[in-house]
Order: sequence, then structure tokens, then C-alpha cells
Amino acid sequence: MAISEQLKHTVGKALGRIPSGVFLLTASHDGQATVMMASWVQQAAFDPPAVSIAMAKGRPIAPLIQRSKKLALSVVPESDTSLMKRYARGVKEGEDPFAGVETLMTPGGVPVMKSALAWLEGRLIHTCDFGADHDLLIAEVVAGEILREGRAFAHQRGNGFHY
Repeated sequence: MAISEQLKHTVGKALGRIPSGVFLLTASHDGQATVMMASWVQQAAFDPPAVSIAMAKGRPIAPLIQRSKKLALSVVPESDTSLMKRYARGVKEGEDPFAGVETLMTPGGVPVMKSALAWLEGRLIHTCDFGADHDLLIAEVVAGEILREGRAFAHQRGNGFHY
């Protein structure tokens, strides 16, 4: 569906005011691991504890999550510059996604960032394809830890039709 210029200007600016966080989504399967920056993450339930993650279709991390049924989120600190610089443009094909970054392993064997505020490990329980350019992943949170005190990175986009 083509989005009109009027919608991009009116609805887009309003959508852009919805705040979102900055997280690093990681996955590992059969000796392969990768990471991507994610901003559309939200707690989705108390019992069992769950999160929802909106992820653009075709992301290289998706097959690892689908096969392993595991994922992890590292909560990026408000004042962070190194993780943002490292992952804001994505990981190039063939590049070591964790080069130059200290990691820890979750109990399920998924790498998370040591410099994060906190991490959560999730078990994928549902992937919702709702006919849009993103899928919605729902994961039960099975482990997590606060690594340091501080505020999480949050931002608002200028326009809700692009990152």
C-alpha cells in the first residue's frame, strides 16, 4: 500500500511522537549468533512475563530466533554512545557481530551486552504475521538480570513512517 504524502506529514508526525526504547536483540543457533538494534519492544504480560518485539520482515536474525526459539534483549543505557555507534547501522554480512563488544551468556546460551543496563532472555511463543512490513514476536521471559543502575535509552522519531 502506498502511503500518501499527506498521511506521511500528518499521521507520520503523530506516530513519531510515540516513544520507544533502544534494545539490542540477540539470537544464537548451531554456533551462529547475531545482533540487531530493536526499538519496538514492549512488556506484553505479567503472567507469564512476556515481551513483544516488532521486527521488520527479512531481518537476518529471524531464522536464528525461529529455529532456536530463543532470543535475548540488552537494554541500552541512556548515556550510551558505544553500543549506539556500533549497532545503529546494522551488522554487515560476514562481519563478526560482537567484535569489540564484551558479552555475557544467558542461561540459554544467547549472548548479551555486558555494558547494558539489564538483559532479558526469552522463549519465543508466537510470531504474528499481521500482513504488514513487520512481524510481531511474543516471547516469554525466562531469565534476566540488572547489570547496573541507570535509565534506559528512549527516543521519539521525527516521523512514524521510518526509523
